[in-house]
This record gives sequence, C-alpha cells and structure tokens, in this order.
Amino acid sequence: MPAIPRDDARGGELGHPAATLVSILKLVVIGIDTVLFAPVVVAIALFSERASYRVCRLWVRLNLLVCGVRIHTRRLASLDTTKPYVFMSNHRSQYDILAVVAALPEFQLRWVAKKELTRVPVFGWALKHTGHLIIDRSDTEQAVRSLRAARERMLGGISVTIFPEGTRSSAGEALLPLKKGGFMLAIETGIPIVPVVVRGSGEILPRGTWHPEPGDIDVVVGAPIDVREMDRDELIRRVRAFMLEHVTATGSDPAAVSARGR
Repeated sequence: MPAIPRDDARGGELGHPAATLVSILKLVVIGIDTVLFAPVVVAIALFSERASYRVCRLWVRLNLLVCGVRIHTRRLASLDTTKPYVFMSNHRSQYDILAVVAALPEFQLRWVAKKELTRVPVFGWALKHTGHLIIDRSDTEQAVRSLRAARERMLGGISVTIFPEGTRSSAGEALLPLKKGGFMLAIETGIPIVPVVVRGSGEILPRGTWHPEPGDIDVVVGAPIDVREMDRDELIRRVRAFMLEHVTATGSDPAAVSARGR
C-alpha cells in the first residue's frame, strides 16, 4: 500500500479521525460497487462492448458522486460524434480516467492501458475483458502489435484514449516527455488527434496517496488535429504545446459545459 502522506502535506486534514474515516468509507463504497459492476460489464461485453461501456459510464458517475468530485468540461471546438478520434490527455492522478470518461459521454472510449493495471483485483479483470488495449511496455513488438490491432476497431467508430506521458507526472512536473506510440497510431490510421488537459485531479488525489478529497476537476478538450501530411515530431510538438498552455491555467470558463449529471 502506498505510504500515507504526512498531515502537513494535506493541510492537516489527514490526521483528523473523521476525515480519515470518511476516506476509508469512500474506498469501501468504491470497492463494493466495483465488485458489483465488474461481472456485469464483462458479461454484457460478451454480447455488446458498446452496451458494456455504457454501464462503465454509470460506474464512473457513481464514484464521482460518492467522492464529491465535480467535472467541468470546456470544449474549444465542435467534435463529430459519429467519427472516432485519438484522445490524448495529460496524467496527474487516477481520477484522470474518470474525468475524461465523464467529459466525453457521447463517445465510445477504449483506453490504451499498461499491462500492470490488469493485475489490480477485479478492476484489472474487467479492464482486460471489455475491449481495452493492453500494452506490455517491456515488449516493444507486442506493444506495436496492440496499437496496430486498434485500427479496425477505430474504423468501426471506437475512439482510443491515451496518456502519452506513459505514467502520472508528479507535483512540480508540468508535463513529462510524450511517448511516440499513440502518435504513430494516429498517423497510420489517419484518425485525428484531440488533445485534452485535465486540471485539478492532482489536488484531489495526488500520486502516492490514498486519501481522496472532494473538489472540482476541469477538463479542456482541444480542436481535432488533422494528422494527414504531418510528421510525428510536429504532432508531438503541437500536442505538447497545447497541454503546456492549458495545464497551468486556473479557473473554469463560465461557458464550460458541466459533465456532472450526464
């Protein structure tokens, strides 16, 4: 289990017995609903992955509600809901996954996930059996095959979501270097990249802690980037520039579309 942060790292709240009890109760509820939802989504996925993903969205909404987390979405351009995209997001917290799912409710998303996540009890089993793309980062050839296997699914209307940093960044790190795999997938399929920035998740659940705080997460969804006739390095530069521009911004746009309650 990750080390419990010191009281002064979270404003002294963690040392308060009531706050600690609330956190434990949240985790218990999340554990229970995950155990209940997982067999359902896996069973439904045997017949329809799309229907299974819709149930997963209910799981996301429930756990955001339990934890008192509100998602606010700001879209900088219109997205065609009938077409697939390669969504690329920064990564600061485990809440990023929930935030992106809540911010893009009209899309069928499949995550590019590292193999290690399949070892998480119950959650990992469901992840492995509901159509997500599992990557073994220690096996480059397998990783490339997995990404290329996504092509047919994307052409069928499925959007892929990637954290191109490869892992969560820490406090004080605006953005880690972006790995090239997702960019090559977009180039090979010709499917546009949509850059996404999640802000505030690191304060709600920082890396290395288990004590979730209630609060607000902002999700900024950029305009699609046409990958045709653009090389990999230029795509990486453009996505990185977008993320750096928005990751340190503060405050929510009053015209933002709230994803809460969808």
